[in-house]
Amino acid sequence: MSQVLTVLESASRRELQALAKELQLCRGNAKSDMIVSHAMRFLDEHPKDGEQRVLGLLGNSPPVAKKVAPKKQEEATAAASVKADAIVKEDVKSDKRQPEDEPESAEVVETKTPEGKKKKTPSNNKSPSVDASKEVKKVTLKDKKKTKQTAPTKATPTAASPAKSPKTSVKASPSTKKAPTSKTPPASVEKKNVAAPVGRKAEIKARKAVETLVKSMTDLTFAGDSRVRCSTTGHEMKADVDVINAYIHGKRYLKARNLKLSFAKYAPMFVDHPDESKTGLLWCNVTESAIARDEESVKKHVAAPKYQNQLPIWKEEEAAKKKAQEEQAQRRAARIEAARKRRLAEGGDGAAESERPAKRKRSAAAKSGK
Repeated sequence: MSQVLTVLESASRRELQALAKELQLCRGNAKSDMIVSHAMRFLDEHPKDGEQRVLGLLGNSPPVAKKVAPKKQEEATAAASVKADAIVKEDVKSDKRQPEDEPESAEVVETKTPEGKKKKTPSNNKSPSVDASKEVKKVTLKDKKKTKQTAPTKATPTAASPAKSPKTSVKASPSTKKAPTSKTPPASVEKKNVAAPVGRKAEIKARKAVETLVKSMTDLTFAGDSRVRCSTTGHEMKADVDVINAYIHGKRYLKARNLKLSFAKYAPMFVDHPDESKTGLLWCNVTESAIARDEESVKKHVAAPKYQNQLPIWKEEEAAKKKAQEEQAQRRAARIEAARKRRLAEGGDGAAESERPAKRKRSAAAKSGK
């Protein structure tokens, strides 16, 4: 990863733009920092071959070489240290006989090992310093040889036969690339098929939610399959939970509903406003103030400390008023009864009847004189 970071930081803007275009990381004209960040994300998403592809496109190392690197080290340590000279000679001969693109045959690879074993004996007599230098040469030269072998063998198993031309390996590589593309359309079709029932379930669930909401409100009814009507205001709306909730909590509906509500249970403390034009207000006799014609507003007003402090005083005043009215009614009834008895005692019913109109005339004349 550190090697990729150094390569990305040292790359020119043109190379980074070509990398972004080839790997489809971002826009081609993006800034270098943006391309580097997208490249690091690409490396995290493709841990297997991401570094090889990035380094291969930037031209620093072949994309396949890093896959074989651990195997090369194991084979280099397992092989004998004296094979370096024989392998170099055989590589030169094979390069002269075969073109660079044509893979080496399995027979040539097999014949290399016995020749290397035969040359073990003279190399044992040499000093350890010479052996160490040959080991280094062997690792580097053997890496070059095996990079040539691994590329054609991974393309197709038939490429190892010497009789076939290099065109067969070239034709085999696009077939491997086309294989995954043919599998992608069925996957997308399956996703669409899976998404369809989920949408139907959501529609059914939304419909049930609308039905429960309409049933909970007495003044809401269905006007068709996709419309809901409010009997309080006559408003029609879409059969949707969000739309209905927005309407229910709106000022228009709350005002119309509160006008229909009866606040008789809050009487005599709360009555209609004395001004008939203010239909949206109530009058509180306890605090002598106007409040909104809403049940929640009434409850808040009742729970307020001002109302609680004034309520016992108002009750005492109301009780005193009621008592005074009762006493006044009793005094009036007593006066009427005393006047009737007096008339009966003076001269009977006839005299009482003849005198009563005169009293009325006299009282009327006295009022006019005043």
